[in-house]
Amino acid sequence: MGKKKATPPPVPDYTAAAAAQAIANSDAARATAKLSNPNIYGPLGNQTVSYEGDIPTIRQTLTPDAQATLEAQQGVERSLAELGQQGTQQASEILGTPFNPNLPGIDTSIAESVSPVNQAAFNAGSAQRSVAGPTFQQGIDTSGIAAMPVNAGMTGQQAIMSRLQPQLTQNENATRQRLANQGLVTGGEAYNNEMRTMGQNRNDLELQAAAQGINLDAMMNQQGFEQAAARGQFGNEAQLNQFQAALQNAGMGNTALQQDYQNQLAAQTAQNAAIAQNYNQQMGMAQFGNEAQQQSLDQQLTLRNQPLNQITGLMSGSQIQMPQFQGYQGANIAAAPIYQGVQDTFQGQMDQYGIRQQAKNNMMSGLMGLGGSLGGAAMM
Repeated sequence: MGKKKATPPPVPDYTAAAAAQAIANSDAARATAKLSNPNIYGPLGNQTVSYEGDIPTIRQTLTPDAQATLEAQQGVERSLAELGQQGTQQASEILGTPFNPNLPGIDTSIAESVSPVNQAAFNAGSAQRSVAGPTFQQGIDTSGIAAMPVNAGMTGQQAIMSRLQPQLTQNENATRQRLANQGLVTGGEAYNNEMRTMGQNRNDLELQAAAQGINLDAMMNQQGFEQAAARGQFGNEAQLNQFQAALQNAGMGNTALQQDYQNQLAAQTAQNAAIAQNYNQQMGMAQFGNEAQQQSLDQQLTLRNQPLNQITGLMSGSQIQMPQFQGYQGANIAAAPIYQGVQDTFQGQMDQYGIRQQAKNNMMSGLMGLGGSLGGAAMM
């Protein structure tokens, strides 16, 4: 029994598929154009889109008020243009005449009679720059100042403490006797409190006595130091007075030199001021003449340019603002992939044909192998 031989799928008509794809592309382009260009209706005017075959036609119309304003504006501009044409004839006559201003020459220098500034040097003498100074005392002789102790054996603090000590001892003994009479024993809380209070009072008295002794010793030392300092200050003041006298003499000489210098400087300054005043006067006269000349030139240029300015003013009228119609950005419509679909269909059919052919070949190879095995078994 034999099977019908499998045949490959027929080759598709690619030309027809391409033609169909072209038609689909054209239809998609038309649809996109219609979506992207809608009719627009605004407060100043309208914009409509129509199609005659594949050719679009855009019509823009103004509202009645905007149309009337545009026509009025155009009428005004036409009248101004006609008036400007009359001005051009006058301007042509003026510009046809060479411009010859009647102006004097510009002053580029001033009179040479101005005297030069006095630059002569002064003979002011030499100023005295130093005087002989004294030698100041830079130390104090402390050999005669009393030392911190009152004498070689005892300080003021020791003397006060030696006088206070018997009283402190007497107070301590009296306190101990009083506590014993009260029946307070050594080491008890009340006994310790009383003894602590007595010790604090003793410390206060000793600190007070020590402070009085230190103040006494410091006062004696300060008194001796002040006496030595007074002697040194007296000598320094005497030398300083001598130095001040020498300094005054030198300052008097310098003041005389400075006064002479100022007199000469004042005389030269007055001379230079007179020269500068003369120069400024001549400069002012020259500047006045130049400014008058410039003013005359500006006046003549203004009269010459007046017709041109009138024409420019007439021709610079504003125009009506036309409404701006914004185009609509619509979404693109992709064409159907007809040509690609034909290719994919044919490729699928070819794949199925290949699979069937491979299965058939595999089956034939198996049958042939089986027949060979059976023949070999029969021969044995």
